[in-house]
Amino acid sequence: MKRAIMLVTAALLMTTSTGVFAEQTQADRNECLLLSRNCKDQVDDIYTRMQRLEREIQKGTRVYTPKELRQLQEKLAETQEMLKDMEKPGR
Repeated sequence: MKRAIMLVTAALLMTTSTGVFAEQTQADRNECLLLSRNCKDQVDDIYTRMQRLEREIQKGTRVYTPKELRQLQEKLAETQEMLKDMEKPGR
């Protein structure tokens, strides 16, 4: 009887901890960089933006879907291109 109770308790703990893990990875997403949401007074210079994008990309598929990772990579490429344009002589 005690063994059955322990097994049921362990099973419940495993199912609830899996949900918590999924919530943590969702919370780890940077919606401001990805979707331009939740950007409360967040103003970055171009170098900080590039660093933040690189950090988010490094989180990989444990936090982002492959489609979202492509979006972040595209935003990083756009940001790098903007920096190149600003650094061109004559600007």
